Amino acid sequence: MNEVEEVKTRLDIVEVIGQSVTLQKSGRTYKAPCPFHNERTASFIVSPDRQSWHCFGACGTGGDVISFVMKREGLEFRDALHLLAERAGVKLQEHRPSPEQ
Repeated sequence: MNEVEEVKTRLDIVEVIGQSVTLQKSGRTYKAPCPFHNERTASFIVSPDRQSWHCFGACGTGGDVISFVMKREGLEFRDALHLLAERAGVKLQEHRPSPEQ
């Protein structure tokens, strides 16, 4: 298992998203108004089974726990991964580009 998969496995997407969005249980999923645009009805769905989220409203975006943190915090992939790895207790290896890269 690579570092990215290990971070995603150790975190619960409902818990992570639930810290910044008030989620309501709806069957097997959770719903809320989308945090990325202004709306009155809940079009933002979080699926714990798939560990994913999706907005069925105006923005129509979705993804995994890393993409949520990237979008919510305005971070690049590596920065969001570091933030979540720290939270999950996963030590990331420092990747240094080789001279060929």
